[in-house]
Amino acid sequence: MGFFKKRGRVKGTPILVPNVKRIWIASSALSVLFLLLGLVLWRQLGIDATVLFYFNPMRIAYDPIVILSQWLSSYGMAAITVIFVIYLLVSQKLKSLDAPLPVYFYTICSFGWGAIAGSILKEIIARPRPVDTFGSEILVFSEGLSPAFPSGHAAKSIALILPFILLVNNSNNLHKAIKIAIAFIAGGVCFSRIVLGAHYVSDVVAGVGVALIGLPCSMLFANMGLRKMKQEQLPFLSRIWGILLIFLTYVFMLM
Repeated sequence: MGFFKKRGRVKGTPILVPNVKRIWIASSALSVLFLLLGLVLWRQLGIDATVLFYFNPMRIAYDPIVILSQWLSSYGMAAITVIFVIYLLVSQKLKSLDAPLPVYFYTICSFGWGAIAGSILKEIIARPRPVDTFGSEILVFSEGLSPAFPSGHAAKSIALILPFILLVNNSNNLHKAIKIAIAFIAGGVCFSRIVLGAHYVSDVVAGVGVALIGLPCSMLFANMGLRKMKQEQLPFLSRIWGILLIFLTYVFMLM
């Protein structure tokens, strides 16, 4: 709870909102690092191409890593939202599961940023997908029609997990386990896009950068709404946020 402090003047009990300044500094620095690294890797196309062709024999042989990558690419984000929904439901009964309820709102806003910002940057930058560049030289397991840079899967999967990882305390061993699990799943989603030939390494690295810079931006947006709400409203609001997470799970399953 160290990130949270009282803000705003509202009737009833104010909702505790995070101190965005510290998060802004850390996220901005990491975002610049990842975005610059993505651009450098793009300029050094040899690295992107080397990694792309490294996994090509595995795609041709349909290795287990390719099968796992297909699952992660298709259902990894759905697995993350299912974990959040289950946690939210169980936390109604177990008081030891004390993740701040606004975390779910931040998660939805952060994902929205990752989806929107990533899609806009794709269209502006318009980098061709690997298959558009190398054609029949590579086998690709992807039906993505949008441009490549940045990776939308990377931006959205990392955006999904950042609020829970950064804003939920580590005093509970279950919290630590959940953080490790969702970090591995999100990382697996990012890695899967490279294995499947859908993206270059630079696309994925830049996608992580988009998610990082979006965290404080989406939190500032969410805080404008939370300051107008009361803690007494949180149980009802958490049900709405839970429904939205269930809807996102459904959308992810259809992707």
